[in-house]
Amino acid sequence: MELNVSSRSHEDHAIVIATGEIDLYTAPRLHSELAAVIANCAPGYRVIVDMSGVEFCDSTGMNVLLTCLRQAREHGGELELAAPRPAVRKILQVTGLDSVFTIDPDPAGLPGM
Repeated sequence: MELNVSSRSHEDHAIVIATGEIDLYTAPRLHSELAAVIANCAPGYRVIVDMSGVEFCDSTGMNVLLTCLRQAREHGGELELAAPRPAVRKILQVTGLDSVFTIDPDPAGLPGM
């Protein structure tokens, strides 16, 4: 399965929408999109990754999210995850990353949606 990634900017945040599977082959696409959004952010900017359309995410994908979280924080911003599906949420819990990321379980809670 493929990964589709799109983004849109708002006043104080950007939403990056990922749909499909994040694995060894598709993770570079997510990384390049997130890195571009983060590079163009002002300090205090929030990058929200809408995970509601992600059906699978392996360790490579988690590594990309962690790397981008670090980059966002280095730029004075924040990277948050929104609406991960149960399979992805379980990976976040098992790895302990649910305590590293800010996670909003409700996609309706996304600003600008």
